[in-house]
Amino acid sequence: MYALCSACKQPLSALLSLMGVYHREIDYSVLSCLIDIAYKVSSVVSDAIPQSAADFKSFTINLLHFEAENLGWEPMPGESHLNAMLRGQILELLAHFGHEKAKVEFIRRFNAFLNDRSTALLPADIRKAAYIAVMQNATNSDKSGYDSLLRIFRETDLSQEKVRILSSIASSPDSSIVREALDFSLSSEVRNQDALFVLRGISREARETAWLWFKENWEFIWKNWGSGAMTARFIAAVASPFSSEKKADEIQGFFSTRLQPSIERTVNQSIEQVRIRAQWVKHVQQQNGLVELLKELARQKH
Repeated sequence: MYALCSACKQPLSALLSLMGVYHREIDYSVLSCLIDIAYKVSSVVSDAIPQSAADFKSFTINLLHFEAENLGWEPMPGESHLNAMLRGQILELLAHFGHEKAKVEFIRRFNAFLNDRSTALLPADIRKAAYIAVMQNATNSDKSGYDSLLRIFRETDLSQEKVRILSSIASSPDSSIVREALDFSLSSEVRNQDALFVLRGISREARETAWLWFKENWEFIWKNWGSGAMTARFIAAVASPFSSEKKADEIQGFFSTRLQPSIERTVNQSIEQVRIRAQWVKHVQQQNGLVELLKELARQKH
């Protein structure tokens, strides 16, 4: 159904109805797929009918509430590794979608972790979710959360912990914080192969900031990574999230004088993805009753 909706063959309402069926689902594969789809639909709804963005997020949070309550915050004796993975994914979505009660709990557990790195309050499988919640509050006027994450990054020797932090520090909605995080990704403190994690964690609100930063740093990126796969991944991470024909034209124009055989396929694919998403956004905007439907779905408690 998601494929049909994104191809403008079915209305978004059909996908929303199908998503609602899984409100008491417990299977990892199903819920992991549902979460992935929720992120993508959230982006399209935010671009197509921004006044309904919060309602879609509330609808998704309500869908996952049952399993979130089942899994809790901490590992349970004898639980499967799939439950541990799912707990992290659900809590990350709650952090990204701004669930207020979860945010308060994330901050409490994060502060405990700052004071004691061995605390059981912030196990590894939910740490990234907590970092995202911290960054949701980070602004240019209050960088305490961002600075705390950089301190943890510099203190730890664990590469996995460094990756968690790099994947989170650009999730702030504040463009100035995101810009600082992007500059940090190119610093000597970050391994060349790890810089991409920062780009992949960019908040939707900072897409334009990331694109401008990428254009300004293109010469450095090309000199540093050249025709390798990392350059192509940089391009995909920065260019693909947009959803307008105008932006697709702009991306195409930027690369028209910079295209190389090693990146041509990625550039073309990224532009195609933007154009496909742009068509989906237009299709959603033409659908009647979506705003009212999302308001109704947001009010439903499962």
